[in-house]
Amino acid sequence: QIVIALDNCGLELLSDLLLVDGLMRITQPDCITLHVKDRPVFVSDVVREDIESTLDWLDENDGGALALRLRAALSDGRLRVSAPSFYTTALPFWEMPSPLRDELGAAAVVVCKGDANYRRLLGDLHWPHELSFQALMQEYWPTSVAALRTCKSGVLVGVDPEVEAAATAKLPDSWLTGGKFGMVSFAPRKAF
Repeated sequence: QIVIALDNCGLELLSDLLLVDGLMRITQPDCITLHVKDRPVFVSDVVREDIESTLDWLDENDGGALALRLRAALSDGRLRVSAPSFYTTALPFWEMPSPLRDELGAAAVVVCKGDANYRRLLGDLHWPHELSFQALMQEYWPTSVAALRTCKSGVLVGVDPEVEAAATAKLPDSWLTGGKFGMVSFAPRKAF
């Protein structure tokens, strides 16, 4: 099973659905669950209704084959959409409720998209930037996790000092908060 915590509507959601289709066709997981917000915190947040409206848009714009495959997966349970209310709280992931922890722990990997989900992974705390993402996640995260984000806040870990120095030299006032840099962080499931 794969869980993807979605972020934004529009082109980003369309890209996410292309990724889902590719994962289903190439890796053939038993299930992919899309976590959406139960209500938007930001205007662009994906909610349940956005999935169907994006599939409708695909139908109207030469993406009918993709929409058909995704609707078939939704129909037979290989693709699910869930809206845990936790995502609209201000709590860090280490305070997630037990049912959500159990659901995520059952997945082979959780993909957390967006700056807000990344910040929630780190408790919105300012850790030393060179701190290992893997070491931090293995303190509490229940499975493998990949975090994809554009840097729009001072919350950051897993960056080599030389990389940080190069980014600071390029954009001294905004490298960390201006949305010009992004990152993918990964931590495998902790071996017990």
